[in-house]
Amino acid sequence: MKQNEQELIAQILDGDEEAYGILIDRYKERLYRHCFRFVRDEDDAEDIAHGAFIEAFLHLDRFDPRFRFSTWLYKIATNLALARLRKRRDVRMSEDELDRVISELPGAEDLAYFCELHEAVDALPTHYRTAISMHYWQGKSYAEIASHTGASLGTVKSWMSRAKKQLKEVLS
Repeated sequence: MKQNEQELIAQILDGDEEAYGILIDRYKERLYRHCFRFVRDEDDAEDIAHGAFIEAFLHLDRFDPRFRFSTWLYKIATNLALARLRKRRDVRMSEDELDRVISELPGAEDLAYFCELHEAVDALPTHYRTAISMHYWQGKSYAEIASHTGASLGTVKSWMSRAKKQLKEVLS
């Protein structure tokens, strides 16, 4: 069973470093992708995500439990990514490009919804989760999903319909 974030944070603050590993496992892939969207470099994205986890751990006592941990973690990562972009803008990025990246950043409310959406998708049954991820995040057509999964086109359509219905229930 998936542990509640607040319980994990309480355990971490009580000295249980293994509980932090659970949070890292929960967010590492999504946080990496979030960082990659900014820096467009695999090594930089990995370094920034790693740094965000370290910063969050070191300052966990400052975390406000009224909010989601994921929103706070993504905000830390966003700040680190922007700092990295500012440092390298002389070499790789013009001022206009940096302005464009910053203007496209999601706000805190959008980040919270993004995290909640991903958590809801992660909670779906595997075949629903696969179909949703492939269609919306990888841009695959229903036919491509059917080919990849070995399911019929009708089955994929059914999975998508049921997955959407479950997501609407969870997110409303």
